[in-house]
Amino acid sequence: MGRNPGKQDKLLQACIRQVNLDALWGRERATIEATVSAVKHTVSMLSMVRVMPPYPPSGPHPVEDNLGYSVAIAMVLKSRTPGQYAHYQQFETIRKLRAGYSNVFMASVGGVQSLRTVGGERAKHYLNQCPTHLLWFERFSKGCLSRMGQIVKQDLAISLDIMHALMDSLLAEWNQSTSQDRKVRIASVGAYSIIAFCGLFRGAEVLMVDLYGLRKYFEESPRAGSVDFVVIPLLGRLKIEVGTQYHLMPMAARMDSGLDIWGWIGWLLEVRERQGRHQGPAFCLPHREVDSMRNLEQDILERLLMIQEARPELISKEVQVYEEYGVNRSFQRGATSEARTRGVAPEDIDLINR
Repeated sequence: MGRNPGKQDKLLQACIRQVNLDALWGRERATIEATVSAVKHTVSMLSMVRVMPPYPPSGPHPVEDNLGYSVAIAMVLKSRTPGQYAHYQQFETIRKLRAGYSNVFMASVGGVQSLRTVGGERAKHYLNQCPTHLLWFERFSKGCLSRMGQIVKQDLAISLDIMHALMDSLLAEWNQSTSQDRKVRIASVGAYSIIAFCGLFRGAEVLMVDLYGLRKYFEESPRAGSVDFVVIPLLGRLKIEVGTQYHLMPMAARMDSGLDIWGWIGWLLEVRERQGRHQGPAFCLPHREVDSMRNLEQDILERLLMIQEARPELISKEVQVYEEYGVNRSFQRGATSEARTRGVAPEDIDLINR
């Protein structure tokens, strides 16, 4: 920084020391011990023939930050702030500072000019001069992760029994409700839940259901018991795809377990018809914008909490519903688990899970 350290730099010096220690321990203990042993043996052997060891000097380094220390220090400082699951931030959170710096560097004049590509038309590797892509920074990141550890909170799976309890609760609300606005919300939550579970969708993917296509394919199928499937049309871009596409996902009209997909889609179309809506997103708010996962998740978790209170054999009292369940993965994980239990081939599960 071009100045002598003072009392106000104690925290900075402590961060530099922590960064150095993380970088030193960016390798496994056995690897470090093997390196030390190899160096000692090399020095000992060469001393027998009076040859100087061939190791280059370890310093001094330039008095400047050319290794990404500033970013590493920022990561260490951010790790000290309270996190969602602990009194400190997780590594997956603080590593975003490195990504942010790398993206800005790549967009700078020097970064753009330093980029080089190696490879063919499809597989490419990029060479650049970004400090956070140096081997030293890689070692620091590994050492930091090794020191901090990682708390992973995955969405708890919604089992088939819980799913039935949820849909029964929503059905009871639907039958008892006389308010049109209330019916709209119940139909939205019910259709969202059953599509997510039976289609093994991630939470955000269900919001891509297209209302026009949903009505079109629903009306083309007779209501008689001969209906075997319904078509769920998704308009948008799924994971690893390029550009907006239209996906037609066939699903059983009624599952063997009794989940009635046909019925909930019919109710969703009914409330949209009364609202005068015939196109756009199937899951939308009064002003026609797409509904949010946060809103739907709140409605679903409220009902899961009621299920926990009424039927603790389904959801243990020890489970923190608002922390351990989430619409992003809970439905998909529950359906995947049920499919495995029923002997569905792993390759079929992977195909349906996309």
